[in-house]
Parts: sequence; C-alpha cells; structure tokens
Amino acid sequence: MGLVRGILTAALFAAFIALWFWAWSSKRRADFAAMAALPLEDDAANVSSGDAR
Repeated sequence: MGLVRGILTAALFAAFIALWFWAWSSKRRADFAAMAALPLEDDAANVSSGDAR
C-alpha cells in the first residue's frame, strides 16, 4: 500500500509541476495580462458612463 501511495504522490507532483510550467510559459503571458486587466476595465467603464453605486 505504501508503494501505491508513493507512486500516486509522485504522479500528482509531476502533474503539478507540468501545470506550473504551462501556466508560466511565455505563450500564456498575454492571456494572463488580459485577464488581469479585466477588473480595471470594468471599473473604468462604470466611471466613464456615470454609473453610481
């Protein structure tokens, strides 16, 4: 049972590292920059239209 847990732990760790490299790849940088700007664009649209909250 310990061997199975060790293999599962290693597989999940490898999946985590692969996901980390995918997320931080230079190809994804523009997508993340656009997503990071979304909350700011929403606030700017509300201010320019005179929407009071």
